[in-house]
Amino acid sequence: MKRLRLAAAVTVAILGACQQDTGPAIDITDVRIIAPMPGSGAGVAYMTIANNGSAPIVISGVRSPQFERVEMHETTIDDQGVSRMDRLVQVDIPAGESAEFRAGSKHLMLMGAEADTAAGAPVTLEFEYSDGLLLVSATLQNRLPSE
Repeated sequence: MKRLRLAAAVTVAILGACQQDTGPAIDITDVRIIAPMPGSGAGVAYMTIANNGSAPIVISGVRSPQFERVEMHETTIDDQGVSRMDRLVQVDIPAGESAEFRAGSKHLMLMGAEADTAAGAPVTLEFEYSDGLLLVSATLQNRLPSE
């Protein structure tokens, strides 16, 4: 009888642990998607990606139905002060940390805009990461003169 009670208690504890809702491990905030400049098919996107989970997250790709291609890039400045932009194959975010996508750093390049993609249009970004797929929607904004 004691074994049966112990087995029942362990089962309840396991089920309780499985049912706890710890919220999403990934959270994307402060999304800004900038429309391509006239004559250019490339826009840019900035955001903050937080890993609220207890394990690292790997973002392996991003796509959008409004653009032919979305690439993760990072701008760096070498020893001579020359700026260069490198394509990132993935972005690793340790548990409890964030990745900032902003001007002069990591960012998304959105290339091959659909013909009707202009400021004010809705854009969906689909992030592929180690735990699945996350959709983020935002309104396409005009590029500011200082950008």
